[in-house]
Amino acid sequence: MAKGSTQTDICIIGAGPHGLAAAVHLRQADPNLTITTIDRRPSWLTTWSEQFARAEIKTLRSPAVHHPAPDPYALPDFIRSQGLAQSGLPYNLPTTCAFEQFCRFLIDHYELEPPLATPPWQITSRGRELRIECSDHIISARNVIVATNPHRRNIPAWIESLLGQRAGLIASGYDVDLRALPGLDGDRVVVVGGGLTAAHLALGAASRGATVQLISRENLRVRDFDTAPGWLGPKYLNFFHAELDPARRLAIASKALAGGSMPNWVHQRLMDISGAGQIDLRESTVVRRATLSPDKTGLLELSDGLTVPADRVWLATGTRTDANAIRSLRPLLDDVDSIGGLPIVDTNLRLGPHRAFVMGRLTTLSLGPASGNLWGAQRAAQRITQCITGVDLECTGIETTATPAPRP
Repeated sequence: MAKGSTQTDICIIGAGPHGLAAAVHLRQADPNLTITTIDRRPSWLTTWSEQFARAEIKTLRSPAVHHPAPDPYALPDFIRSQGLAQSGLPYNLPTTCAFEQFCRFLIDHYELEPPLATPPWQITSRGRELRIECSDHIISARNVIVATNPHRRNIPAWIESLLGQRAGLIASGYDVDLRALPGLDGDRVVVVGGGLTAAHLALGAASRGATVQLISRENLRVRDFDTAPGWLGPKYLNFFHAELDPARRLAIASKALAGGSMPNWVHQRLMDISGAGQIDLRESTVVRRATLSPDKTGLLELSDGLTVPADRVWLATGTRTDANAIRSLRPLLDDVDSIGGLPIVDTNLRLGPHRAFVMGRLTTLSLGPASGNLWGAQRAAQRITQCITGVDLECTGIETTATPAPRP
């Protein structure tokens, strides 16, 4: 069977919030650009939406001024104009529902085509073009934007003794679907981790009747955002950009992130439920060893000397960014220096000599520790758009009360 082919100005790899930000900014700067998006799923934000739904996350952590559109006030204006519910939380945090509706509006307003659903793909450089070859399709693009999140999950060594011992005993926090667990009455659930994902999973399990142990290797960090607000502007970024050594930049960014954290309103919910006896918070504690009892119960030996029984162990132990986690990117990475799994890119977020750009955590060495959140999506989209089109969208808005354009 012959492969289909597409010639495009820009191919965006990844249809999440970062990929959407790139598409929206580019289409705003030049409506005549041809944009092709590829993703594992044939629709925008599918993976992102499912991740939020699985963990029952009802509110974003980023303020409403951070979103995929160029104008920072586009989302707040959209929420008001559409009469959407507000979260009522500090910093005007948008609800997940409102954010998704806004993204759908952007997709329609800018007439963005659904992504091509692609199984594994390969990318090669062909002169002045980049070629993305899938099993049934070939895309030739003048520019490529990598808007995925290549990473490796942090899996603690002690878990190996429990792997494969009983179905449902071990799960990564990213794979736990609370919607599929309507009742956990009597279950002993251990959540390992101290960040926002761990908190949501612990609260979800407790609401279903489980007895929950939340084990965090450090004291729970309470922060409004995943990084200090100073990392969104010159207060800290001037110092960061003045550092020319990539290794030092990486160390600075790592220290700024400093592991998982949660906003005060989530922490307070944990404390309230902990006081009622449904969640046992074990801070500054690590699992030393794990074994299996004769009845297939997990037994976790903790650093405080206790042994905790578990019917389910959920690992919310985070990830580490690694460009090499996506094998298909390696032909481009061969020409690019990297450190700690992060490519060293120029100020335009470009990968070496190629007309390929990166977004998300892959831009940490250029944008700083907040690169992976929605603020980072806006900043990366602005830089890439200006490099490709010459148009600076630092402060350009759209009319959020407009009727979305019909699809052709």
